[in-house]
Amino acid sequence: MRLNLPRMTLRSIFACTLFSVFLTAGCAGLIGGPLPTFIPEDQLPTVIELTAQALVDSGQVTLPPTNTVDPLAASDTPQPSSTPSATPEILLDPPTATLDIVLGTPEPISVPDPLPQAEIQIISPGRLSRVLSPFSLHLYLVPPRNDREEELIYQVSLYGDDGRLINRETISRSADQTGDSHLLLDLDFKISKAAETARLEISAVDPYGRISSIATTDIVLLSGGEQEIKTILDLYADMIIQQPVPSTLIQGDVLIVQGVTRIAPGGELLVECINRDGAKVGSAVIEVPEEDLGKGYRLFEGEIPFQVGSSSWIRVQVIARDGQFSGIQSLSSVEVLVSP
Repeated sequence: MRLNLPRMTLRSIFACTLFSVFLTAGCAGLIGGPLPTFIPEDQLPTVIELTAQALVDSGQVTLPPTNTVDPLAASDTPQPSSTPSATPEILLDPPTATLDIVLGTPEPISVPDPLPQAEIQIISPGRLSRVLSPFSLHLYLVPPRNDREEELIYQVSLYGDDGRLINRETISRSADQTGDSHLLLDLDFKISKAAETARLEISAVDPYGRISSIATTDIVLLSGGEQEIKTILDLYADMIIQQPVPSTLIQGDVLIVQGVTRIAPGGELLVECINRDGAKVGSAVIEVPEEDLGKGYRLFEGEIPFQVGSSSWIRVQVIARDGQFSGIQSLSSVEVLVSP
């Protein structure tokens, strides 16, 4: 239920939070790193009010009950009471994401040093391995940024060369299992041919049912003969999103997406914005230049228009599509708060 509160109450609630955010953001600026979309100072009052209301609407801030006192009924002499009075407090529930508001301009995009590891790492089988049914799958799953998620869902899918789904396994992991990040799984299949190329796809699903990350590798399925398991090349992330920064506020109807990628089929990437209800609120195709920035990475950047009626958390998915097997070769994402 939406709370109708005086304007000064929202500003008072948010003042302490905003001061802490600015202090944290200032320290972060001293050590470098990408900054979120610039927010002009003359828009800060609007941003503060919208953000405070968004926190209240989403239940991340619980306000104390307000007592209405009739000044005419008040007495100058305190009356004894059997129940001690308590000072009202503002209770802050653990938020689903920490909101940052940072003033600044984005730094030039470059290849990070050191390179971050991929969130989903397929240790074995490596690309173009030849496998028999069942074959052993070895994954390393980097713990998510938000350790307050109650349950982590992963889907392991095997697609044939005609795009059909051969097999799928769903894996649920509770938050207290994030320390055990290595996963071993036997995956079986049936094919009518002597051999068939296939795509092994591992996807992470957030608590709202949205895909947050996809890693894939292409293998060869055998109905007989001997297996040949190839080693992996590296465990670095194929796609690195540097803008927008996760859990930041973006106001308006356009967001800037920037980063580097080693995968860009046809020299382009698809960007989609999905809200927590699963609705697509924005999308665009951005071109990826051929210039190599180093270590096989290329720059991607573009403006993505979006449309929301109120403050909303949206997942910004950057997708590399190749039209083969499942159609998706790689996906990476961040979640941000947007406001019209």
